[in-house]
Amino acid sequence: MNRLKCLLFSIFLTLTLNGTVFSQTSSTSLQGTVTDPSGNAIPGATAVLSNSESTLKRTMATGAQGEYRFLALPPGKYALAVTAKGFARYEQTDLQLLVNTPATANVQLKVGTTTESVTVSSEASIINMVDASLGNTFGETQVKELPLEGRNVPDLLSLQAGVAYTSNRSDL
Repeated sequence: MNRLKCLLFSIFLTLTLNGTVFSQTSSTSLQGTVTDPSGNAIPGATAVLSNSESTLKRTMATGAQGEYRFLALPPGKYALAVTAKGFARYEQTDLQLLVNTPATANVQLKVGTTTESVTVSSEASIINMVDASLGNTFGETQVKELPLEGRNVPDLLSLQAGVAYTSNRSDL
């Protein structure tokens, strides 16, 4: 009976901690829908997302409703290219993806040949319409300007909701 209690406790502990581990992410995502000029979805279009700074490149085909979704992306500036047979190539540069802030980039392809290209240079909307999570990046200057004793970055990060800092310090 004692072994059964230990087994149930370890299963409970595993399931409880599993949710907290995945909630502490420093990634982002990009999603959208690919349509034609009349608003109909284009299934099977090829979406390519690339980051020139980290040489990250992901490719995927759109689903039956013309949807695409790139998950678990490191924050940074990206370029999105979408191609489909019978349509002009679409490119959007300078897509700024922020920490823990899902972005949406809907694409409307114009009828044409693949040798034609439509380039859009603008930033994605900063408004998060996917979920209620918040995330911001900060650099060395912001850390130096904080009224934080000792400039201890692990202590700073432990102020974030859901973070438990464990260390081998004896004063904790």
